[in-house]
Amino acid sequence: MQIPDETVLSPEDHEHFLTHGYLVVRDMVPPEILARAIVALEAEGSDPDFDPAAACTTSKVDQVISDLFGAEYPFKNKYGGQDLQRPHQPGVQWRESVAHVDDAYPTLMPNDWAVGTFIFLTPVQSRGGAFIYFSGSPLRYRQGMAQSFHSIKELAPAVEYSGPSAEFLAEPGDVLFFHHLMGHTGSDNLVDPLTRHALLTRWVPCKRIVPGNKPFAQMSTIEKANSARYLEQRFAVDLQVRHTPTNAESCAILRDGFSGLGSVKTYALLHFNGAAQLLYTTAEDPAQVRHLCSEDFVHWRAVGSLPITGGAVRSLQLHQYGFAAVLAITDDEGVARVYSSDDFAAWDMMCEVQHSEATTPWFIYAKYPSQIAGGQALYVVPEANSSQAWCRWGEEWAAAAEGAEESHAVQAPAGCGIKDLVIAAYLSDRQCAFVADVQEEGRSTTKPCYLLPEDVAVADGELQPLAYIGDAPPHHIRVFNRGPSYWLLTFLRNCGGQDRLFWGCIDWEASPPILRPLSDAEAFDRAKSVVGLI
Repeated sequence: MQIPDETVLSPEDHEHFLTHGYLVVRDMVPPEILARAIVALEAEGSDPDFDPAAACTTSKVDQVISDLFGAEYPFKNKYGGQDLQRPHQPGVQWRESVAHVDDAYPTLMPNDWAVGTFIFLTPVQSRGGAFIYFSGSPLRYRQGMAQSFHSIKELAPAVEYSGPSAEFLAEPGDVLFFHHLMGHTGSDNLVDPLTRHALLTRWVPCKRIVPGNKPFAQMSTIEKANSARYLEQRFAVDLQVRHTPTNAESCAILRDGFSGLGSVKTYALLHFNGAAQLLYTTAEDPAQVRHLCSEDFVHWRAVGSLPITGGAVRSLQLHQYGFAAVLAITDDEGVARVYSSDDFAAWDMMCEVQHSEATTPWFIYAKYPSQIAGGQALYVVPEANSSQAWCRWGEEWAAAAEGAEESHAVQAPAGCGIKDLVIAAYLSDRQCAFVADVQEEGRSTTKPCYLLPEDVAVADGELQPLAYIGDAPPHHIRVFNRGPSYWLLTFLRNCGGQDRLFWGCIDWEASPPILRPLSDAEAFDRAKSVVGLI
């Protein structure tokens, strides 16, 4: 999109967007274009040479997006203007407004799109199909996500985070611009006999928004709106901004890896309760699941052991989609048990899977990363054929474990077995990646491999070698947080006969993707900026 030269917004407009998460600009579309667009939308195909969305997305709309993004971020639109009609429904009961945020897997930083727009073609009166917004919700959601990155889908409807709702009562030609973490919902048209027409478009920066350590005075509004450092200072809230320590001990840990785990057999990692929570087992005591915690992501302190008894543990995987943490423990007998916890202290078992080499829990948002699977999902590597992983899914974890709905989801190269498997989105709703530890027949070590599937429940290609920086291959890769096409992660690497824990990243925009260690404070802080922690 060509960035216009002139500006439209006042300083007060920019402040309103930062404070409230949205902005309204009036009279953005001429009446004659609005009238023609309504006729075209209500009589589809009547005017094939006229595109209502393109016509209503005027140069003034582009100018406002440019004002918000700043000169550093050229942009394009997504969906091109979808008409979200609200026809008259006089017999429908008015529903209580409950907030949600868009995207299947929302992130702190813009996940593909950064700003959404509603262009209103018709007037909107109260209970006439208004867009419902929750003023100030982006900042409150960020406060909740500072405690648990992956809790946003359950945070969004909670009133203590969303705040009170309000109807946007629009006039024709009004445009509402909103932040990607804006709490909102739709409403029914109970009173207006005319159909409400409003065009939804989402605006995508052509490169990642990374405010980093840029001086506040040099940041554009969209950078400020996504800078934890700026928001924490501007609004006097705690967003858990933690720059990496630069003392000699911290530098050594980042460079050489954390060596305090002993002989690691497996581990799992999750951001929860404002800290990095690490669970692991050792070769010396494989039945005990130990718990470490870190607030600065460099130094780790012992918390204790999980109150879960069983046999020797083969695989650990943590997952979260909502408030509760989900833990899958696969033992050496091939039994995988899935637990849930609200506090990392008490764990309730939800289901059990037999004959598993490794089991990974994940939530599949129906119709997005998969066209056939949806709901709670377990990726099970069967003991009988560890070259494959099968996706099992259902509305509840117990249903997923039963395997009534399953599909072949991941395939290793010939003569190889999958010893460890992770999955996470890397961009938007549909684009996800598998990363696996793959072991060739007759070898004791593994190598990292990856797959970018078209559908996360369909094995449409083999796992491919993942490039990495360093001498020894990384293993047990764990995704900690992500930004657009970017993973902040940890991994283990054998150093002189001892496994050590390292921080790293994968930039999925690179071709081929490469796992890079974050071996100093500057690199680590840069990565934290990309995913929205600074």
